[in-house]
Amino acid sequence: MRIAIVGAGAVGLGIGSGLLAAGHTVRFATRTPEAADALLRDGVERSGLFGDVRIAPSRLEAGVGADALRGRAFEWMLVATKTPDAPACAEALARAWHDIGGAKRVVLAYNGWGAAEPFERALGARGAALYAARVITGFQRRSATRVEVTAHAAPVLVGPLGDAPPAPAADFCEAVASGGIPCEPCDDVERELWAKLLYNCALNPLGALIGVPYGALGANARTRAILEAVVAEIFALLDARGTRLAWPGARAYLEHFFRDLLPPTAAHESSMLQDLRAGRRTEIDALCGAVVRLAGELGLDAPVNRALWQLVRAREERRARMH
Repeated sequence: MRIAIVGAGAVGLGIGSGLLAAGHTVRFATRTPEAADALLRDGVERSGLFGDVRIAPSRLEAGVGADALRGRAFEWMLVATKTPDAPACAEALARAWHDIGGAKRVVLAYNGWGAAEPFERALGARGAALYAARVITGFQRRSATRVEVTAHAAPVLVGPLGDAPPAPAADFCEAVASGGIPCEPCDDVERELWAKLLYNCALNPLGALIGVPYGALGANARTRAILEAVVAEIFALLDARGTRLAWPGARAYLEHFFRDLLPPTAAHESSMLQDLRAGRRTEIDALCGAVVRLAGELGLDAPVNRALWQLVRAREERRARMH
């Protein structure tokens, strides 16, 4: 199978390395020439959970941006850029779309809420079949070519968005799973994305602001109380929207969260913390910021999510000035 991976960050490298190890052909479309050069020089390495993978540079293809995909055909395209880059990425792919062959199936792997919208506008009208991936496996990029799997809470789930046919998702999931990353098809991926939003809003901002792994947040009474308040606000939003998840309310979700989700990821540091350390823009607007916006549209307030949103943005601005 020929697969394009747009974005050579932690998720792109983590999944791409497995696809390559399983014998699939992978072409990375990177953000910078330096990232493409590093892949073509050093290959890709994955370590941590699910074992070690080493891919020689001769086994992979890489180029810069959407132009690297022109004149080639792919069965699948995995888009795994940072959420703030989603609109620009969608526009770049739309400009190149006429010159990209293949099945035109696109899997979007994003944190937060709203990242699919620019792709629906830019690619949906061009015949793309869009799918979403829910990823709650912890990938940490150690260098431009090295990634470590540090946590795994549940299999990657892939399902259709809009009118995309559900059946082909099974083929993509089989390819990913053959490379060592558990992956399964999902009929109701929107519900799973809401569950991921709960998980990310509860852990990422607090962990980033305090500078601790996930497990420390549940072990401290103060941070645990904030975490629980974040979840309660999101369930109030879900109730107002008429969205039903697998849990009847915040209390049932939190029992599941502390029992089943937090322990396997206790040592993981959020990508938001890594972004703040590096002076990069975070995905907070698509997490707590999205909760605040969606709540406001329904006449609700989400004060704890709002506070975390503003605090992370303030840290972003401070770190950006330092860099």
